[in-house]
Amino acid sequence: MRYKHDFKVQLVDIKWSVKYFIYFTLLAVIISTFVYLISIFFFSQPETVSYTITETASASVAKVTVTAQYTSLIASIILYNTIAMIVACTGSALILKIHSIMLNEFKIKKEKTNYLKFSLVIERILRPLYDISKYIIFKVKPDIHETTKIADEHKEISDNSIWHYSAYTKEEHRLFSYILPFIVPLLVLFANGTLLGILFTYINFNNAIIGYNAMGIEGILFGVGHAMVFFTSSIILHGLIELPVIFFAIAIGYKFAKIQSNELIKNDLFIDDNFHNLLGDVKVVNSISKEFLLSSHLWTFLIVGFVLLSIAAFIEVNYTPSMVELALENYYKIIENNLIS
Repeated sequence: MRYKHDFKVQLVDIKWSVKYFIYFTLLAVIISTFVYLISIFFFSQPETVSYTITETASASVAKVTVTAQYTSLIASIILYNTIAMIVACTGSALILKIHSIMLNEFKIKKEKTNYLKFSLVIERILRPLYDISKYIIFKVKPDIHETTKIADEHKEISDNSIWHYSAYTKEEHRLFSYILPFIVPLLVLFANGTLLGILFTYINFNNAIIGYNAMGIEGILFGVGHAMVFFTSSIILHGLIELPVIFFAIAIGYKFAKIQSNELIKNDLFIDDNFHNLLGDVKVVNSISKEFLLSSHLWTFLIVGFVLLSIAAFIEVNYTPSMVELALENYYKIIENNLIS
């Protein structure tokens, strides 16, 4: 099979992944720091925030812990990191199955009046989610609105148009079709960046409070230093392998999203009123997704990524704890020498 599209990831795609990972991480740090400060100065109850974050963090790693009861910890980490990698790079293509579902739903709406009424209510309820997604994508790609506009000759809808059975206009649906493949890469970046940012803030604040209670103002610096050493040493060894794999996986999904969305514009997809013509548009979308999912670039990365994630998991289980212990021991020695002098 000869592929029509070049799914090879470029440096610009990787930079995009890293950029928005840093953005979401910093945003989480700023917001969670603000919440902590509010809880301390106005309510004097940072414990509530700490408890909430602890429970959230525990829930996020619970799947690994539970699975490790039935297999090894290394296998459990490899399993969930591999799932994350697969979702990051193939989710953009798999989510496009929504087009087929939505188009088939139009046929049901046309035949069943009660279902049409129910569906329109649900669509209106979901509109804020659509608006939020649109707002985020507009921030990421400011030119998107002009790009996806439907020409005046296609804006009018016929009496038997399927768009009479939707709470969204034809142009809104086309914009949604453009946005859709970008949602998964952004969600993966948001989830990972937010979790890292919240945990970073939690560790720093908790250690600062412990240091303050033990040593006063000077203890805050000691506590923050302890937190930074612990946090860095906890992720640096396996993170040097794991993070690039995740960034590259997200970049692959982003590359596909760009290709898919560009094809939507180039081929004037989703501007028709007729069911059968729109069905042809969906077939074009599905053919590009199939081409991507069968591409050698994707499968080569998945194999290499799996090997790298396996190495990272081995390092995380066998060497990271020792790294943390050694780093903290050296930190304590430095602090002790400074106190003595």
